[in-house]
Amino acid sequence: MKANSLIRAIMTTIVLGLLLSGCGLTSSGQPNASSTDKGEKTGKIALNFWFPGTDQVTVNAVKESIQTFEQQNPNIKVNLTSVPWDQYFQKLAVAYSGGTQPDVHGLGFGQLISTVDQGKYLDLQPYIEKDQWEGTTDFYPDILKAGQWENGQYGLLIPDLRPLAWRKDYLTEAGLDPESPPQTLDELFQYADQLKVVQNGQTIRSGLDIQTSNGEQSYLSLLLLYGENFYDQEGNPTFDSETSIALVKKLTELYKAGVFTASNQQQTGGTPFAQGQAAMAFVSPSNIASLIQSVGKEQVDWALPPAGPNGERTSLMLGTFLTAAKASKYPEEAWTFIKFWFSPDNQIAYTSKTGALPPLQSIQDEYLTNFPQNQVIYEAMNDAQGYIASKYWSVNIKYLRTALEEAYNGSKSVEDALTTNAELAGDEIKSIQ
Repeated sequence: MKANSLIRAIMTTIVLGLLLSGCGLTSSGQPNASSTDKGEKTGKIALNFWFPGTDQVTVNAVKESIQTFEQQNPNIKVNLTSVPWDQYFQKLAVAYSGGTQPDVHGLGFGQLISTVDQGKYLDLQPYIEKDQWEGTTDFYPDILKAGQWENGQYGLLIPDLRPLAWRKDYLTEAGLDPESPPQTLDELFQYADQLKVVQNGQTIRSGLDIQTSNGEQSYLSLLLLYGENFYDQEGNPTFDSETSIALVKKLTELYKAGVFTASNQQQTGGTPFAQGQAAMAFVSPSNIASLIQSVGKEQVDWALPPAGPNGERTSLMLGTFLTAAKASKYPEEAWTFIKFWFSPDNQIAYTSKTGALPPLQSIQDEYLTNFPQNQVIYEAMNDAQGYIASKYWSVNIKYLRTALEEAYNGSKSVEDALTTNAELAGDEIKSIQ
């Protein structure tokens, strides 16, 4: 996919499927006070801001951005709630259903467009036009269009590309060249086997970070290299294809051989690679900010994914949107905060701390001065895909997760797990069409 067609890549990766079913709690588990209540107490307009993830580096960076915003806007108080990813959408859901939704919040890459037609989110386009916001020309066009729907702008994206990352020190320890990552899938699996660390018959460090629960992201990172996705343009499941079955058979063989350990994509503290317990992973710099801070950025490097059988080197692309609630009592202030968030000054400050990829063209050079190794992240934008737009995304995800878990734990054969669950997904889709 060429850079000028990344619009289609992003739009096809927008997932349709936020199942809003959570509750409005603070990260400490206490009920979230309304913006009105807090505004009355402080004499300021108070915005409630929810952001997914509890990685301390990211949380600290968000807090520093809020502090700067409040200094520039002394009439506005921003109340941050940081929620673990595995709880985020459930809590956000109940908050919306109960009318206690935050004024501004993050949404995973698959959640914004999947629910935008429900009328929950604020259309930012009138505010953009009123302010003649220069961000519309500074944003990479493809990234900006990711949050658009029916001529409206309902979110702005913090992109998250996931090429191959590896620990240089672990490759050196295993007798491999730390400057030469695997170039093909066969090499990837060979490296992974050589990089695993086993003590007393148990793997204590994985060669490759593959999640066995909620594992669709690492699975898709590999499936894309075979030129496939796990459902088609109409939303019909395809994870029972010959290619998918062969891939999962290979992964289960590696799992049984101890090449990677059981893990959950949404586990607290991050995946094994983020915790220093894996040598390679398909991951973005922002996903491992704490690890980089701990071991030093010179110990971690990135490259385009290894080539698939037909030469594909497609990277998985996800991300987090910032959006505002349509029901917010302070839409102008919500837009002011979002506009600040994506200002060049804040993006430089935030991304320099977290390694997140800034979506602004004007600061690419300055960003790469801080993170020269991340040049590959920009290269990956030339060939990036993710979830195909489909209102049946959540159905496919549900059954794919079950299929992968059944395959890894051996309760079913790989072929039976994938074909049975694909059939169940197809039946459920037909029942709701």
